Amino acid sequence: MLFLSIGIALLYLTFRNTNPADLWTNIRSVDGFGLLLALGIGFIAIIIRGIRWVQLLASLGYKVSPVNAISAVAFSYLVNLITPRVGEVARCTALNRSDEVPFDKLFGTVVLERVVDTLMFGLVVLVTLFTQAQQLGIFLEQSGADIPELSLGLIGGLFAVMLLIFALLWGTRKFWSQWSFIQKISGFLWGIVEGLKSVQKVENKPLFWLYSLGIWTCYVGTIVVGFQIVDGLADLGVGAAFYISVAAALGFVVPVPGGIGAYHYLVSKALTVLGYTPDLGIAFATIIHSGQSLMFITTGAIGMGILYFARKK
Repeated sequence: MLFLSIGIALLYLTFRNTNPADLWTNIRSVDGFGLLLALGIGFIAIIIRGIRWVQLLASLGYKVSPVNAISAVAFSYLVNLITPRVGEVARCTALNRSDEVPFDKLFGTVVLERVVDTLMFGLVVLVTLFTQAQQLGIFLEQSGADIPELSLGLIGGLFAVMLLIFALLWGTRKFWSQWSFIQKISGFLWGIVEGLKSVQKVENKPLFWLYSLGIWTCYVGTIVVGFQIVDGLADLGVGAAFYISVAAALGFVVPVPGGIGAYHYLVSKALTVLGYTPDLGIAFATIIHSGQSLMFITTGAIGMGILYFARKK
């Protein structure tokens, strides 16, 4: 409820000055076939993510059904529409029950995927700096104008508390390290480390990085096609797509269900920086986000069904 409240607050912040008639006109003008194409590209990213997961697990000695892995990834996106970040745990649980891979190893590979995604996001930011540096700077400055910033004192205080807790735990480790509960946690964490090491054992590392690049190419491709199906944005090119992809990715980083509110706020703000009206920017964000959400619901439900029958079998 807390995360959802944050999303609703951001939705209000985005739509408070929007003309409903103009928004509906922009939404009605969308080419249906083009929207399906954009969503299809997004689904290809899910497929690639599932195949890459199979490759990581194979390096740990676990043979996993590609269909089950892709279904688990699709299922995770569905869960994330309800509660942010829980989808990562859900897909590990699902594949654990369908293919009997230890949960800790699965979770370790997912953590590794997030590290790789961060590297790929950095690459997208780098391309944006070369093509849209001025616009990106203005966007980063304006997007935080309406959001209260954490004070340096609060951040410093939290950091000091974390250091104190770590020091206390380290100083008393001989006492609590003998507890069976702590030993179980230690074993679980070691399993996660094994999952993180899976990238070192991947047989075809160039293919792994090609998969990783392909996922983010699909994300940018969805934006490129999105420009072509919304009236007034067809003149935007690939450079602008990288720039909008940065805003879109940041929208999904905010801990709200399915990026709701945060995606709309940041993407519309990014298009406004490019000189487009706020109504057009909000319409584009609404169209792409709503279409993706419907795709996540559909593919996630299908994936959940596939995993259910795989488990029964």
